[in-house]
Amino acid sequence: MDDNDETERAATIGLIAETMRSTVTVARALVDAGVRVDLSGLDREVSDLCADAVALPRPLGRELIGPLSRLRDEISALEQTLTDAPTAG
Repeated sequence: MDDNDETERAATIGLIAETMRSTVTVARALVDAGVRVDLSGLDREVSDLCADAVALPRPLGRELIGPLSRLRDEISALEQTLTDAPTAG
């Protein structure tokens, strides 16, 4: 794989991370509104995304710290929202 391919791959990973963050933000809003959300597969998708980022050359991987950190923060916020949500019953 040449440098251009790796750079494009890094850009794609960053875009996916931001898209996933937006999806998690919507999921958190839905949970806040009392709507049940299906989060199956989220852990696998995030794991795959992180593995792809780690496989990049170090300088390109470092460029993804921002998008991946924002995704992590949004997932943490969702986790807190789920923890705080009243249980049905």
